[in-house]
Amino acid sequence: MLMYEVYYRDYKTRETDKIAILVERRRDPIRQNVLKCARIFLGELVQDSHSIFIKRKKMEVAIE
Repeated sequence: MLMYEVYYRDYKTRETDKIAILVERRRDPIRQNVLKCARIFLGELVQDSHSIFIKRKKMEVAIE
């Protein structure tokens, strides 16, 4: 499992805020799919959903 940090960039105040952490269960995720999911689920929380971006977290979680 991979973890992604979701950030929102407010260009008026020039601030970046971390708004969520998403967990991807697939072994070979496509980064664009994670960004699309973040925009769908978290787009209601922010003014502009195109200002959402993701960053892969260094830690990988393995569940056996």
